[in-house]
Amino acid sequence: MSPASPSRFGQWLGTEVVATDSGRRTVEVRYAPRADATNRFGTLAGGVIAAMLDSLTGLAALAALPEGSAAVHRALSVEYLSPAAPGPIRGIGRANAPDGRAITCEGELFGPEGTLVARARAELRVVAPRAGPE
Repeated sequence: MSPASPSRFGQWLGTEVVATDSGRRTVEVRYAPRADATNRFGTLAGGVIAAMLDSLTGLAALAALPEGSAAVHRALSVEYLSPAAPGPIRGIGRANAPDGRAITCEGELFGPEGTLVARARAELRVVAPRAGPE
């Protein structure tokens, strides 16, 4: 799977891959969260933010790996920094160089006004791709 083609869940998150740089192992993503993704305070639910960071760090891993590779999350640590107002969310993901079958990635999400909303660190395992539903 290419970072340019999000999974069905990525589509639900409103994922649009803006840019990838395999040499620098980075990805820029724009998310368009659904109107029903807010909590009782009118800001994006924490689980939605975590899902975006899961998506973002996974896409960063794909940007760093050879075409046709796949990776699955082993761990995701999220730090929530400020409430995210509904609207477009910009994500920047970075991957470290793969170390055997392991790859570590970081991601940051920025709200509609450019405020850093959350960041994450993820550990992924490189696996053989498999056919079938996403």
